[in-house]
Amino acid sequence: MPDDLAPDVEFDAGQQQSHYLLHVLRLGEGAEILVFNGRDGEWSAAISAKTKRAVRLKVSALQRPQPPLPDLIYCFAPLKQGRLDYLVQKAVEMGAGVLQPVITQHTQVAKPSIDRLRANVVEAAEQCGIL
Repeated sequence: MPDDLAPDVEFDAGQQQSHYLLHVLRLGEGAEILVFNGRDGEWSAAISAKTKRAVRLKVSALQRPQPPLPDLIYCFAPLKQGRLDYLVQKAVEMGAGVLQPVITQHTQVAKPSIDRLRANVVEAAEQCGIL
């Protein structure tokens, strides 16, 4: 997502998002979707241009303002990667505002992949409609 979402802002969707919009959802030009970046709330946007591998979106209107961050801080000892992915998804669905890994003597993953955790957070937020 772009740094700021506002009316009439145009931006290119990322490679994975473009693939999902074009080949999984099979959306065409003019199709309306909802976008969010975790700061500016949820906005409606339309596909303004597309190629085989890229999508350009134009933001139109605010649908929901960004709610304040929940007070729930979820501390966890990182598990094996598959279980860690599931744990992160469920914590986001519960409404955890902060995920805090705690390294313990028996932690099985020395250093969790922040990019992978972030991708799981975004996926879970998209799935359940949390901003």
